Amino acid sequence: MRYNMPANPILLVVTLMLLASFLMLGLSSFIHIDSNYDLFFETNTLVITMYIYYVARHAIRPHKTLRCGALLLIFNLFYDVTTELKHLDEWADRNELLDTFLEDGLLQIAFLLIAYGITELTTKLKDQSKQDELTGLYNRKKFDAITLKEFELIYFDLDGLKRVNDRKGHKVGDLMIVRFSQALSQAALEDEMVFRVGGDEFVATAQLGRGGEFVTQVTNLLHGENIGFSYGIEVTSRENFKQALDESDKAMYEMKKAQRTDQRA
Repeated sequence: MRYNMPANPILLVVTLMLLASFLMLGLSSFIHIDSNYDLFFETNTLVITMYIYYVARHAIRPHKTLRCGALLLIFNLFYDVTTELKHLDEWADRNELLDTFLEDGLLQIAFLLIAYGITELTTKLKDQSKQDELTGLYNRKKFDAITLKEFELIYFDLDGLKRVNDRKGHKVGDLMIVRFSQALSQAALEDEMVFRVGGDEFVATAQLGRGGEFVTQVTNLLHGENIGFSYGIEVTSRENFKQALDESDKAMYEMKKAQRTDQRA
């Protein structure tokens, strides 16, 4: 989903600040203000914060903690502005404990919520950067999180994906990729991992001695669905992962080459 952004955000913010300043200046003609200077700067801080929240509202809406922190900060800044009015300033002086909580306590709570929310959001974005958008599988950035010390590395390549894309369209090709990804995920045990490393290329880490069983499970899961694949298997460890990735890739292409030769024969 795309969101419309202001063409010139700086000009918009400055305009809003000026409007708020003129409004407060006009208000001070009718209501006694404790400090016009404080009112000016506190009002502008409120305007800027509200603008930031408005611009970021769609991004932070799913993140409850961050959203609550931002709204609490806006309320805190609004309270600062209103206590520049004489009657509210006098009320604040009479209720020092409550005033301190509303002015300083809420500010700290707001920043704590924002800090926690940003931490959550950053972690989520980092995790999303390691996931393939189409299939939900891990991508290459997640290789460093492989849990098995020694394992069988299986390099898969979908057969005929380009032909499907050319003849039936990329939507059908994407469905083929997603279905194959589902089969790989279903075949994987808890400590095994599956990655999409290219358009039609996938990698799986299987427990030692389970590589052949993994491939058989995938084949059975795709039975009757007209989805073929080639693969290469290499026994390796985390320390030799890159070399094994190249070797299993070569083995997969040898299998693909042999299948093409058989088809021509």
